[in-house]
Amino acid sequence: METLTKLPPRFLEYYINVRRWKTELDFFNTEVVFLNRLMEEHFLQLIAEDRILKLKQLGNKLAVLMKEKHQIKEVLDFQLKEIELLAEGLLKEKTAMLEGKQAHLEYQMIDLIHEYREVKRELYVFMEVVLDERRLLIN
Repeated sequence: METLTKLPPRFLEYYINVRRWKTELDFFNTEVVFLNRLMEEHFLQLIAEDRILKLKQLGNKLAVLMKEKHQIKEVLDFQLKEIELLAEGLLKEKTAMLEGKQAHLEYQMIDLIHEYREVKRELYVFMEVVLDERRLLIN
């Protein structure tokens, strides 16, 4: 960490952002695992046949986002290593490349989070409808 203080402020900011994004992706992973388990173990039994397809579509959307997440995480790991090499003075000529990659990573993270929120919103609305219908059947 001491070598990181030698980084120019812009690259220190890149380092902090990459670490924050990695944390967000870790939580993303935890959340998707939970949502998949919730869908498979609980909601699949509660829904009528005509809704199973919709639930599977939502599960497929989550799977696609997980693939994207894994790809982004690999690039984040590489970016983190590059910034650490820069901090140690072992990488000087690639700063423009780091800047370009950082901008691309920021776009990817914003896009992934946006898509994930949309799928989550769709899933929550679906679950609310199922729970409301279930409540009506019980009462």
